Amino acid sequence: MRKLYHIVTILTLLTFKANAQDNTCVKGSVTIQLDNSKNENKPVEAAYIILDRYDLTGAGVVKEKFDVNDNKISLENLPVGKYYADIYTKGAYTQHFSKVIRVTKKGKFYTFKLDDIEFYNPEEIVIPQESNDFSKTSVVRMR
Repeated sequence: MRKLYHIVTILTLLTFKANAQDNTCVKGSVTIQLDNSKNENKPVEAAYIILDRYDLTGAGVVKEKFDVNDNKISLENLPVGKYYADIYTKGAYTQHFSKVIRVTKKGKFYTFKLDDIEFYNPEEIVIPQESNDFSKTSVVRMR
């Protein structure tokens, strides 16, 4: 009876040890598309991305500045799971996006739309004429 108990104990410990070794970190990827169609699809210069684990086990898994190629950012070799994502675009199209994203082995694709940006052009500014009609001021209408 004792031998059987020892054999069951050893087999149980071996299975736990085998499971602990199989818990390798599965890597995945995410592609972030910055949709700048409101601004004639002009390229975004750079983006700063912060990824925090959704289960609060890892703060700031990714905190980097990325160069944006063709308004796309590819994040590779990330641990699979849910993340809080904060994306700050830099340059002429400065904006902030915040979203919960999911990293998978096959790769996920997320699109963020940038707002319409108007640039200052001094030739298009219209300054209204100054009015000298003092009869409509509050000082003249006092009782």
